[in-house]
Amino acid sequence: MTEMSSLERFMRALHLEEPDRVPVTFSYVDPFAELDERRKRLGYARFNELVRKGTDIILPKGPKARGIFYSSTDQAKIETRTEERGRYYYRCDTLSTPLGTLQARRKSEKDISTSWTYEGYIKSEEDVAKILSIPYDPPEVDASPLKDAQRMLKGRGIVATGIADPICSCADLFTLRDFALTASYKGRAMRKLLRFFAARTEEYTRQMSEQTTDVFYRIVGPEYVTPPILPPKLFHEYVVPYDRRIVRIIRSTDNVAAIHCHGRIGAVVDGMRTINPHALEPIEPPHQGNVTLAELKERIGDKTCLMGYIQYNDLEFNRPETIREKVRSAISQAGAGGGYVLFPTAEPIARISTRLLANQRAFVSSGREFGRYG
Repeated sequence: MTEMSSLERFMRALHLEEPDRVPVTFSYVDPFAELDERRKRLGYARFNELVRKGTDIILPKGPKARGIFYSSTDQAKIETRTEERGRYYYRCDTLSTPLGTLQARRKSEKDISTSWTYEGYIKSEEDVAKILSIPYDPPEVDASPLKDAQRMLKGRGIVATGIADPICSCADLFTLRDFALTASYKGRAMRKLLRFFAARTEEYTRQMSEQTTDVFYRIVGPEYVTPPILPPKLFHEYVVPYDRRIVRIIRSTDNVAAIHCHGRIGAVVDGMRTINPHALEPIEPPHQGNVTLAELKERIGDKTCLMGYIQYNDLEFNRPETIREKVRSAISQAGAGGGYVLFPTAEPIARISTRLLANQRAFVSSGREFGRYG
């Protein structure tokens, strides 16, 4: 079989056809971005070189848009204050709405690219009303950065953009504990918030997808309604109808819709099937997840491309020969007939150690070796 471009390889796999080999990629890494001094110090130069030269690239890009909560209204604004204390950054966001102000606080650790919300905007029913008071003035979405990135890539990969689904937008307003309590015991308030975000998210998706082709739309949020956070029965109420409509919009254009969902997804696979995305990622193996790749191939692989199953912690802490065996096993479980992308469950969030880089190289080389079709 003639060697394909990375874009051709992705599109074949995402449409459940056999490419020349299984696509091998990392999780939404921009290997062309200029590195600041911090990232150079953390070892990202060699990692980015590996991504550029050895993988099928999934390049993250966002559109130009204005406003907050998918609205360009001038009746809401966010003011942010950040302070450094020891090895932590503390961020305070103050949101002004027509019914008053709300405040959220987040904490992040230096040299680790993640944060924790320890005070959410919503702490009461009155706070829900403040969010709902924000008027909807649809912004004009400009997808030109995505098209510029496609021209720059020249087939070396696929451009990806993120969509926060309605449940993700809701969860971001709370601490995780308060979100779980509200979703479990205050369904009326949660449904109001979901409806608030649904129309806005769909219009944003519609505007952007009508301007693009062959873009990978990554829909984020369903993992908030999986065990142990919430019971699977709520997945069919809080996720399925909303994400199904978003996927339909993306499918109506020549683009690709993917659901991003960490964790224990075994009990919500039927819901995923109803949503009907082109792809499902990152598929965590047991014990972080609770369904094997082979089981997923049997249950949903006739409709959905499977992406993932290589746990990021394994890349950090195992040995290259172990990674090689895990890659071989993943491809043997899901590679037959196409419809599989080799993909870690997360992107690097801290230092690229010597061990991590060696395992990343083993991931790439073994993926290219074992993933060859024909």
